[in-house]
Amino acid sequence: MTPEQTHTWLQIQQRQMLALEKMAVSLERMTAALDRLSPRTAPNYQFPLEQFKSFDWSAIGATVERKDQYGAAIVSWGGQQFTRRSPANKYEPAVWFSRCVGKGDDGNNLYERLVTFKPLSKSEVEPVPEKVSRLMGTQ
Repeated sequence: MTPEQTHTWLQIQQRQMLALEKMAVSLERMTAALDRLSPRTAPNYQFPLEQFKSFDWSAIGATVERKDQYGAAIVSWGGQQFTRRSPANKYEPAVWFSRCVGKGDDGNNLYERLVTFKPLSKSEVEPVPEKVSRLMGTQ
């Protein structure tokens, strides 16, 4: 290879390296943007228990994988499967979909919830202040 050819080859190599570095930076930015748009953990949406039987799973981006006489039993969301659970205890009735995500420091399973169906809260709602009500156009 002549010195001129070597020089040309080195210039090409340098341009290729610069292009690869730019692509790496772009990929890092794209990955960060996707992470913000697509959470890595399940959101634990909350809905009234009465909606469970007829719930539109596509509204939260989930697909029913298996059903039984009670409704959805296993759903997929974000590439993961979530199983229906419901406690048999003294607490308020509820149905939720969760999956195990590992073990805690104490050795117990850690879970994340996709969605919880429970009775609406019976707590009192405070009235909206008058100045806020005016701005909302409700007076």
